[in-house]
Amino acid sequence: MKRMSLLLSLFIVCISSFSKERRAEDYYIDAYNKIGEMLTGDSLLSIKKAVFLAEWAYYEGRLNYATDFCEEIERIRNYVNLFYAVNNLRKYKTGKQIALTEYFFRPFSGNGYRPYLYDEESFINGDESWESQFVSKTLKTHSGQCRSLPWMFKILSEEIGADVALARVPGHCYIMYKDEDNRTPEEWINLDITSQQMQPAWWIKEDSELRDSSIIVGTYMTPLTDEQTVACQLADLAHGYYMKFNRYDEFTLNSASLSLEYYPMNPTAIIIYGKSLTNLLEKHMMNNGFIYDEYAFYLSILIENATKKLERTYMKSLSTERLEHKRKQLIEHKNNIKN
Repeated sequence: MKRMSLLLSLFIVCISSFSKERRAEDYYIDAYNKIGEMLTGDSLLSIKKAVFLAEWAYYEGRLNYATDFCEEIERIRNYVNLFYAVNNLRKYKTGKQIALTEYFFRPFSGNGYRPYLYDEESFINGDESWESQFVSKTLKTHSGQCRSLPWMFKILSEEIGADVALARVPGHCYIMYKDEDNRTPEEWINLDITSQQMQPAWWIKEDSELRDSSIIVGTYMTPLTDEQTVACQLADLAHGYYMKFNRYDEFTLNSASLSLEYYPMNPTAIIIYGKSLTNLLEKHMMNNGFIYDEYAFYLSILIENATKKLERTYMKSLSTERLEHKRKQLIEHKNNIKN
């Protein structure tokens, strides 16, 4: 009942926004509604559209779906399909994945002889802004981070009909797909787009210092379904909201809550959900004269349950030193590629 009331309040805000000048928050409400419709089956599930909507909301509508997103994606799709046909890659069961990988990693006329590389400048210059992780930026600059590069790869795989999935490890995303051509000793190809490497599962596990439990429950090193991928994007929408407005509130609570219905083992969504509840509890206590009433008790129970949910994911946090080491590795890989 509480969740329904929060959703209703968002709906009222959305309706009222049409009678006055749109606020920055209204774009987030629109994006939430549209991504939510994908998850509930009221509209077509589209990872490309979900990614666009999250970036569109951050830019307050100053991003055009046709010109800033679809036109370049369609151009790439046409080139990769031609590359697939000309090089007779249909003889491989994973020929489309191979074609897309070549497009990303090698200089060809179709990418302007500019492969898609790790954006070391953002790291060196200390640019940790949320928009540095956007797919729309990578489409324009041919450089990106450990979020934007694999997400762009996933979007393009949808366009050409290649069956790939996103997978996560602490602070990083990569691509997984079935090794139907037996190119490796393993069942899955683990393709790291930032370092342009195929990596064995044991190495990823060791490099990320993961326990078996986090893999068994599906938190890390697990191929996400398309539904889970869109749910993950809804959590990123909430994270972008926090990065933009520097607050957790009813919006972040609703976004994280809906995301968790479809992807319950996402630590990011659980953390946003828990921090949003904590913020609501603090506001309620201040407005209520710090009286611990029935509603405060209810929120406390939800916070406690969120903590238990997070524990069940066996989330792993990388230390600052470890994260910096991994980033320096990516820069070294990039320099090796250039050389």
